[in-house]
Amino acid sequence: MTQDKRARLRRMQRLNLALLALSLIVLILSVQFQSTWGWLRWTQAFAEASAIGAIADWYAVVALLRRPLGLPIPHTAIIPRNQRNIGDSLGGFVTRYLLTPDTIAGKLEGLDVARQMANWLALPANAAAVADSLTSFLPALLRAPEDEDLRRLFRVNFMPKLLELDAARLIGRSMEVLLDAGLHRVLLDRALVAMDGWLLANEGLVRDKFSQASRYTPAFVDGYIVRKFLEGVRTLLHEVAANGEHPLRESLVVALRDWARELEELPEQREAAQAWMRGALETFFGDRDLRRLRDTLAGRAEADLARTDSQLRHYTGTLLMALCSGVARDPVILQRLNAAWLKFARTLTARHGGQIAALISEVVRGWDSQEVSDRIEIEIGRDLQFIRINGALVGGIVGVLLYAGTRLISGSLWE
Repeated sequence: MTQDKRARLRRMQRLNLALLALSLIVLILSVQFQSTWGWLRWTQAFAEASAIGAIADWYAVVALLRRPLGLPIPHTAIIPRNQRNIGDSLGGFVTRYLLTPDTIAGKLEGLDVARQMANWLALPANAAAVADSLTSFLPALLRAPEDEDLRRLFRVNFMPKLLELDAARLIGRSMEVLLDAGLHRVLLDRALVAMDGWLLANEGLVRDKFSQASRYTPAFVDGYIVRKFLEGVRTLLHEVAANGEHPLRESLVVALRDWARELEELPEQREAAQAWMRGALETFFGDRDLRRLRDTLAGRAEADLARTDSQLRHYTGTLLMALCSGVARDPVILQRLNAAWLKFARTLTARHGGQIAALISEVVRGWDSQEVSDRIEIEIGRDLQFIRINGALVGGIVGVLLYAGTRLISGSLWE
């Protein structure tokens, strides 16, 4: 493409040179033979003004890009000399008039981006392509904790910052949020159901363990004791589950709030929380069982993704299609997504518009001055050459008109 533009520019330059040469030849011939043919004075006026116009416009065009004939004439090579100012002005123009929050939001507002994206992802081929890209990262993601470079990066840079966190306060505040939101009730209800089910399913295991600890009592006595004990425990669980105001629930809330307060106030609790966090981080990267689990999962994911009928890709693509099809049919969700997208675009533009301007300015400043001139000349040089052609034609016409005006004033127009 650049070579084609350069070739077209060279053709236009040769055409302009030919027109200038033609004007000069016509001028010389007109001067030479006007004594024989008087009407050649009009041709001389046209050719003379045309040559002057062509040369003047050649100078103007060249002065924009470089020094004419390499001479250090003042106010020439305007673009290379003002490269820094051009970069700053261009960056400021883009930020001030193009990358403004209102401009960007105005352009995006009518696009209905959410609907377009949802409709695009609802197509099987597109959903499959996106699913393929997403799932291809899964094995590497699972093996990331085993990568020695990543482990070193985590140990040296990330882990010290994590350990600087006040784990006790973080846990305590999280506990207070959970209690204030009432989520502890949901967790407790599910824990009660799970515990009741476990006791019901494992009565024999509890009885065997009790028998092992009580060797000198008959088996029927052990069974009776264990059965009555479990019945009592399960009855208590049912009572707590059925009664939202049960004293045990209140006792649990008081105990959790006391623990949250102790986490922030007692040094031993704070130290225990820090030790727990350190142990959890070390376990995540150092525990062999977790390593084997991650490696097993990564291996199975790789084996599945290597197949043409990969279940991971299939389910991911199906999920994307189902989700996006539902979004495309829900005007409320589409409206919310578009509003969020426009807000994000506005915020991003307002926050980083100045950085884009600085980037444009730095890029333009970093260009070689000769390279700048060449690039501009290649892109718009052909149009600049038309200025020279127009200058020659307009100059010639104006020359004839001026010559006619002077002849009219002197009263010798038709002589």
